[in-house]
Amino acid sequence: MFGIAVPLFAGCSTHRAPADAPVPAWSLSIGPAMADAGDAAPAADPSVEYEPIPDDAAAILGCSPASASPICAVALPTAEEDSAFRAEGTRLAAHSDARCRRLGEAISANEPAVRMYRKALVRWSGPTRMYGVGHAYEIDDAWRVRVARRLDDLNERTLAEKLRTLRHEMSHTIGATETPGSGWTAEDYASNCG
Repeated sequence: MFGIAVPLFAGCSTHRAPADAPVPAWSLSIGPAMADAGDAAPAADPSVEYEPIPDDAAAILGCSPASASPICAVALPTAEEDSAFRAEGTRLAAHSDARCRRLGEAISANEPAVRMYRKALVRWSGPTRMYGVGHAYEIDDAWRVRVARRLDDLNERTLAEKLRTLRHEMSHTIGATETPGSGWTAEDYASNCG
């Protein structure tokens, strides 16, 4: 296995959804154009069970029953991920900045509903490969925060990278946007509360 350097630039882009549906916010990591891994991919962890997302979420994310998109199946966080997410909420609850404390409260309140998807959703923009490493959306007043476990079949994301995505996506639950305006953006929460 090999690792790749991926700058920790995160931003969200919207994913097309029906006009009356909430639009998920996406965290992106930007990476260099590379050849696909092909047959060198390791086997998936057999202890992790991914289940298709519910129909209401599938309609928002464009998932069909036969979809192979990684965002169309989710799993519970592993014990390590769950523990780290809970610890992040607790850590931020004691942060010196009130905005980070508010984020910590949001993480603690919403962490039980966080789910993981197997690998990032890959999009190309010219020569740059962009990895959709997280997204957040709301259905029936309940937030769905999702975090990718891997960039691709060969490259696992570190726990620190997953926590950064958690901060970014969870900030949407307290009103953070992607574009500067009044208050911190989701990127500000991801960076400044780290």
